[in-house]
Amino acid sequence: MSLYDLGPLSDQQILARLAGRLRSERLQRNITQQALADLAGVGVATLRRFESGEGNLSLLNLIALLRALELMNLLDALVREPDISPMASLREKGAGIYSEPPLRQRARPESGLAGDAERWSWGDEE
Repeated sequence: MSLYDLGPLSDQQILARLAGRLRSERLQRNITQQALADLAGVGVATLRRFESGEGNLSLLNLIALLRALELMNLLDALVREPDISPMASLREKGAGIYSEPPLRQRARPESGLAGDAERWSWGDEE
């Protein structure tokens, strides 16, 4: 299993990895739990419970902690709009063959079909 393959993990295991990552980031920056809690505007008890794996963290508190640790870029994949495909971009810009909407074309005009049916034959009528 890859280090980043979270699919097979339980929700609790994912939560524990997330808590460990935030704790590691806090320690690398030499920030105490109290200082981070103050920076993020969350209770220090909430942060302690989360880092120890005993408690859940609301999404708002997670965002506040990520902002305080300057890790908001970790949320990019969740909030970024999907990239537009090259074909959709051409359609949107009206470039190339997409400069005008395609006209619907028929193999033969509708008028005169009845007359054509009388003149046309398979060639086996005798």
